[in-house]
Amino acid sequence: MEMISHKYGKFNNEQFADYKKRMRKKIFWLIIYTDPKTNKDYKNVDVVMYHKKLIEQLSGLNSLLFYPSGMVDILCALEYALEILNKEEFDFKHYRKLVLDAGAMVDRLKVGD
Repeated sequence: MEMISHKYGKFNNEQFADYKKRMRKKIFWLIIYTDPKTNKDYKNVDVVMYHKKLIEQLSGLNSLLFYPSGMVDILCALEYALEILNKEEFDFKHYRKLVLDAGAMVDRLKVGD
């Protein structure tokens, strides 16, 4: 079984693939929380804080995995999406596109040798 090295040891491929699926789901919840068709059901969610915590988690993963180059694109997309979220005139379509792109990039993230 192949292993993925990280700062404190190793993950097996299945373990890391599962983590990427869970992270993608967390990212895609950003769309549900902000979509005008569904956001009414989540008024109790602080979307800005949730978004920032996702960026923090990915930043931690970035360090843990020795800074894989693909992480730059993911973090940039999510950071710009956060900027759009904080604008007075929220552009959901643009935000949604950036979030979907970030999720797809997580799925394609390559780590290790």
